Amino acid sequence: MAHIIANAVKFQLGWVLVVLYGNTMAMICALAALLIYGKWFYTGVQDALLIAATMLLGFFGDTLMGYFGLLVYPSGLVVPPFWMVTLWLLFSMTLPWSLRPLIRKRLLFIAFCIVGGPLSYVVGVRFTDVEFGLERMQSIAALGMIWIAHALILSNFVGRWEAANNRPKLECQP
Repeated sequence: MAHIIANAVKFQLGWVLVVLYGNTMAMICALAALLIYGKWFYTGVQDALLIAATMLLGFFGDTLMGYFGLLVYPSGLVVPPFWMVTLWLLFSMTLPWSLRPLIRKRLLFIAFCIVGGPLSYVVGVRFTDVEFGLERMQSIAALGMIWIAHALILSNFVGRWEAANNRPKLECQP
């Protein structure tokens, strides 16, 4: 249980530091998170695949949001800044550990993502130079829809991770 709490705290602390201090802190947090994960959580190549797939999902999603104008990045490009990609790295490391029990209840995990995903963007926009391209409530509604898809995809990623690691399968219940 302590490792689950430590995993969640690592994510939350990293999220705050990266959002408040940007790319330089993102580099430091990414390296620290990878070292901590490697020492205490890493179970094999499937972990690296789960992390990489989650980061690609986040990068692709954030890039599409930039392309369609839901998010406006300070660079003027459609790709998210490095610090946002780092948030996906940190988040990916919570999936097989601190968020895994929540994934057991699929509807609860979807509800968590519908609230937590958009909320993280709302707070991020407040403290960074990223902006919403739409009116705030429209942006939150769109993010909620995007996070439904993220929740379904991420729970599938964790299911594949479990199967590859011979972990007891998390039964997804409504």
